Amino acid sequence: MSLRRALRWSLPVGVSTAILAFLLARFDLAAVAAQLTGRRVGFLAPALLVYGAVSLWIEAVTLRRLVVPEGRPLPLGIAARMKAATYLLNLLHYALGAVGLATLLRRRVALPLAEASGVVLLVSVLDLAVVVSLAALGGLLVATRQPLAVQGGLVAGLVGGGLIGLVWIRRGGLGLLERLRAHPLLRVVRETPLRVLSEVAVLRVLFAAVFVVTAGAALASFGIRVPVAELVAGLAMAALVAALPIAVAGLGTSQAAFVVLFRRWADPQVVLAASLALSAGIILVRAGLGLAFAHEFTREALRARGEQEA
Repeated sequence: MSLRRALRWSLPVGVSTAILAFLLARFDLAAVAAQLTGRRVGFLAPALLVYGAVSLWIEAVTLRRLVVPEGRPLPLGIAARMKAATYLLNLLHYALGAVGLATLLRRRVALPLAEASGVVLLVSVLDLAVVVSLAALGGLLVATRQPLAVQGGLVAGLVGGGLIGLVWIRRGGLGLLERLRAHPLLRVVRETPLRVLSEVAVLRVLFAAVFVVTAGAALASFGIRVPVAELVAGLAMAALVAALPIAVAGLGTSQAAFVVLFRRWADPQVVLAASLALSAGIILVRAGLGLAFAHEFTREALRARGEQEA
């Protein structure tokens, strides 16, 4: 392994370790640990299990709607197993998870690599758009406290911008950007029926909503009560920070974001404890699912080897 590659893979571990060490050094570690009571963990554990199950179901339905091999619906169980198998890779690096899912789509349902990558890219872009929209909308509402008519205008503007981009990709007409629009990675967007794209967009909004509810439950279990607008805006901003590919599974970056964004409503040590419990719980749930279905990659490796030897 080259030095450059070694640094690239070790950087997230170093960033997570450094930020967590900095945060824990600033607070009383014993006081943070004292917040992790059995009652709070007992309340949060079922919520995290439900989150793991519901979020995986949404992921599977999303793949089923976008991937139709040979005109037949993708079985929901296969879609769920493929997505669950990538969870361990996602914990290490988001790019690894994306590559893993594209590989499984190519091997399991014979989807061309460019099209498989396009499916993964579309879902990632939709998730980013949803989170950015929530962060922007929530931030504006919190900062301005505008009346309902203005709030409706903001929502309409965000939706309208997304629709304009969608229409351009599907119909073209911008000359110099036509080559970009025709890229194989955008084939899924160009050829998927609008009804299906709308359903997938709703599913991704639901996916974000499930996270907001779960994270809100985590904060509430530690006695942290945050108004809805501030909660949505803060969690969206924290999700954006955690999604930066500079830390392992967002560890450290998400804790720093939580402390900054929610310290107004509770002691920072309590916020830090709630964030650690939430992150650790999600990691454990997804690591468990990833381990349970890791054989999906082994199966594909054995199948590929058999094809080469045949």
